[in-house]
Amino acid sequence: MKMDKKMYNKLFEEGRIGKVSIKNRLVMSPMGCGLANLDGTPSEDMLAFYEARAVGGAGIIIPEITRINDMHGAGLMRQLSVTKDRHIKPLAELAQVVHKHGSKIFIQLHHPGRETVSALLGGQPVVAPSPIPCKLVKQETRALTIDEIKQLITQFIEGAVRVQKAGCDGVELHAAHGYLLHQFLSPYTNKREDEYGGSFENRLRIIVEIIHGIRKECGTDFPIGVRLSVEEFLNKTGVTEEYIHIQDGVKIAMALEQAGIDFVDTSCGLYETGMTCIEPISFPQGWRHDLLLAVKSHVKIPVIGVSVIREPAVAEKFLEEGVVDFIAMGRSWNADEEWGKKVLEGREKELRKCISCLRCFESLNEYNAAGLPPECALNPRYAREVKYGDLVHDTKGHTAIVVGGGPAGMCAAQTLALRGVKVTLLDRQRELGGTVNLAKKPPLKERMQWIADYYNNELKRLGVEVKLNTEATPDMIMEYKPDAVILATGSTSIIPGKIPGITGSNVFTVEAVLSGESALKGKKVAVIGAGLTGLETAEYLCEGGNQVTIIDMLDKPAPNANHTNVADVCGRLAKDRVDYLFEHSLKEIKADRIILERLKDHQEVKVSADAIVLSLGFSPNQSLLSDLEAKGVEVKVIGSAIKDGAIAPAVRTGYEAGRELFLETQKTPSFRISKDEISNFGKTSLMDNQEGLYLSYLTYPEAIARILPPPLKPFSMPVVTLSICHVNNPTFADDYYEAILGVYATYGKSLGLYTMGLVLGGPGAEMAVQCGRDNGSIPKKLGGEFVIRRNGDTVTAGVTRRGTQLVEATMKIGEYNNPLTAALYQYPAAGKQTFGGGFYFHFDRIPDKNGESHFQNGALLMNQCEYNYQSWEPGIVSLHMKSSVDDPWAELPVNTIIGGAYSKNSLLVHKLNLVENVEADDVIPYLLTGRYDRTAFMETGRI
Repeated sequence: MKMDKKMYNKLFEEGRIGKVSIKNRLVMSPMGCGLANLDGTPSEDMLAFYEARAVGGAGIIIPEITRINDMHGAGLMRQLSVTKDRHIKPLAELAQVVHKHGSKIFIQLHHPGRETVSALLGGQPVVAPSPIPCKLVKQETRALTIDEIKQLITQFIEGAVRVQKAGCDGVELHAAHGYLLHQFLSPYTNKREDEYGGSFENRLRIIVEIIHGIRKECGTDFPIGVRLSVEEFLNKTGVTEEYIHIQDGVKIAMALEQAGIDFVDTSCGLYETGMTCIEPISFPQGWRHDLLLAVKSHVKIPVIGVSVIREPAVAEKFLEEGVVDFIAMGRSWNADEEWGKKVLEGREKELRKCISCLRCFESLNEYNAAGLPPECALNPRYAREVKYGDLVHDTKGHTAIVVGGGPAGMCAAQTLALRGVKVTLLDRQRELGGTVNLAKKPPLKERMQWIADYYNNELKRLGVEVKLNTEATPDMIMEYKPDAVILATGSTSIIPGKIPGITGSNVFTVEAVLSGESALKGKKVAVIGAGLTGLETAEYLCEGGNQVTIIDMLDKPAPNANHTNVADVCGRLAKDRVDYLFEHSLKEIKADRIILERLKDHQEVKVSADAIVLSLGFSPNQSLLSDLEAKGVEVKVIGSAIKDGAIAPAVRTGYEAGRELFLETQKTPSFRISKDEISNFGKTSLMDNQEGLYLSYLTYPEAIARILPPPLKPFSMPVVTLSICHVNNPTFADDYYEAILGVYATYGKSLGLYTMGLVLGGPGAEMAVQCGRDNGSIPKKLGGEFVIRRNGDTVTAGVTRRGTQLVEATMKIGEYNNPLTAALYQYPAAGKQTFGGGFYFHFDRIPDKNGESHFQNGALLMNQCEYNYQSWEPGIVSLHMKSSVDDPWAELPVNTIIGGAYSKNSLLVHKLNLVENVEADDVIPYLLTGRYDRTAFMETGRI
């Protein structure tokens, strides 16, 4: 590929680390992506994620933090691991997908030390060089013993050996951002008085011993590097004790070079100064220039450096000036997986540049417990490459109107145009961007303009007709004769009309302020609402010389926003001497003051104010929807027109609408059927010594939410359980085989298993079905064919019904995929007794006096069960699920396997309780598929 003449020679110059050649100077730095399987192996999603970045031009890919210790070394629930030899082969698959596109892969070996949470460690304290808790995560912390340190050194070395055996190109030791090796290096966190603390040399001892050990085992040709925080910035938090300053960081880098490393990956900060590790939007590109140059000036080995680089010109200048040898970027590759390829091909205007909004890190924490990956505000495909796949080209010449030029509308228009749909976008503003045009107005948020710039270029490139200054009406839209309309009409400010004085001339919305319409200068201004929008508006007002007071009913600013963004803005507001009145509500607005109620004692409080700015949120605008639907056109509503929110959900709904519109979709099997189908329904129509497999996995929350009947609610983790057993001695039937597919669900504070499907086979199956249905309201079906075999330590099981193999499972006895398995099953063991419960729904179909049948007597029931275990043998599980038209078991897809066991036990049902009467017609669509095949809905015709 020929490079554009004006472009970036240094950026695409071949480089070298040790004896490894790198095709360019672009490094994708490591970030948690939440895509590893729970057993520490790369998932299909992870392979696709990193392959996309290799295709997109990264010279080196360093995946996320990789675990070397299973006892106290977990940094994420879903995290790569090299703790066992079984991790080698799966890691080799990751190396292969990166290598086939000419990129190299280094694995970052990691231990979090005190910067993790006890919940990830089974409740035990976190570990560190010294028992000093991190002020951010605030976990009980204990000091490592000498023996534990020696063991960790060995584990780092063994992890590196596995990385080399997997065919990866090198390793990076994570000694930055306050993780364990950094904790040993810093006098702030290392107060030890033994050989691993005290002096400079002793603080380095653990990492030096790891480096020497890896070199001995892996040889001189295998690159070893260190990611190093060379400045901790702790003075910014009021710390006066000794810590790592830049001169100390340079000294450490020089010492590590002498210890034999091949590169240093230079960074800064720790969790307590996290704003310097993962910078918010206020930090300029290249702000770490002097830190990086200080290191580069004192070492001879290659220096990799990150510095909020978003644009290739900044990267090229760093290389030209000799600040670094390789440009590392993290979030830039999240926002645009083709960053390197686009720059190489001279398509810089097509870059989707990261705006440093921190949604990726915020969502990583938010979604981690549910086993879901993070999201990017700008790139809807980020970490979902497999889920979305390739766009399907439209071959039928469809046309679409998009109303609204904000992030949702622009993304929908782009996506449709990429598919070949003829798109016209209508917007009432004079420029594209929607709320972005307001969001860019507060200080240091100019980078928000990049969003509009990107889509402006894309819509021109793709031939989208854009009509600005155009107020869309239903009649105008229909003049285009569109095949479909997408409404991205956004939202409007909430104005509580019942408050006296709310309509006064001294009252303004956020839009009026940020657009410049209000022109407030040198005034006393009360901002009502301390969300992030209110805070940023307050900063904008301060820049205009206003004296600002922020008022909110809550007890602190923006509790639901990213804490780094909040701290960043509030730090600047403090310099502007902004006042806060928390736990106060607005009662009345006067010409020169506002009347508040102090919530704790209901006392009246008066605050002098020349102007009042309302930042109370927004309500969706769907004003065009009903008229367009009445005209018979297909309408999709996206973005804030559905629910007011941030850029991420707006872009995602825009992408999904653009991706799915006009697709010919086949009807998919489902446990939930439409109410229209119910009219076609039918005419007349203790388990002792059971033995088999007990498995669990995480599916996707939306999969459970879609098919879980009300009033049950999904459990916080989307857990699915699957058992495949031979019931040898039931008290109510001959022996039979059964497979049970269930999900964790809650009712109030009660947790139980809700059975989606239950298939039986064998001599006693028919009676077991009748008893289960009649006496327990359990959804059961006959006709299952079972295979359960054990050969030594390997167990295989298959379940087939009506010609479709619904389940294919294999288990290797020995250990769980993930220790979470034991907790989910209440730590079973031979001789142990546990208790649990299950939810079921009862209903009747009763004819009336005219002979018409109706569903009645809906009820939610819950049973109580006792398990007595004769054996419980953990195992590594692999599992494949399929759906048939009658049994849509794969509607609960496997996201990642938790684990399982082979067990012999006895199950005793104690009693069945009525939980709540429910409306039968409300739950029937969720229940019939678990009990009846499609033939009962008049779908016959078998030959």
